[in-house]
Amino acid sequence: MKRTTTVASMAGLILFGCALLIAASNAVEGRWKWVTDTPDSGPTEWTMVFKVQDGKLTGSAESELGQFEFSNLKMSGETLTGEIEVEGDKYTFEVTVSGDKLEGKWKLEGLSGSIKGTRELVK
Repeated sequence: MKRTTTVASMAGLILFGCALLIAASNAVEGRWKWVTDTPDSGPTEWTMVFKVQDGKLTGSAESELGQFEFSNLKMSGETLTGEIEVEGDKYTFEVTVSGDKLEGKWKLEGLSGSIKGTRELVK
């Protein structure tokens, strides 16, 4: 009887953890407009799209520089982190998502800048 209760408790805990992960990822799902500020060239506007596919958070970015895919995307609570390679440089970022707004920083080899964004409303 004790083993059955332990197995049921563990299964419940695992399901709860998975639900939290999916809920956190869903918090960022959708189409976003981001503005990144760079020390050398000023602001750049981006369109970001985040989706949950097969339980995994994926994303893409588009700007005047082209179209790019995110890697290592992770959503933990309100914090979204990831990487993106643009013109041969691998940038990392960390943003805090609060409803339909986000704010944070990007980094590249000692350089950094700000990120601000808003989610596009579904029409």
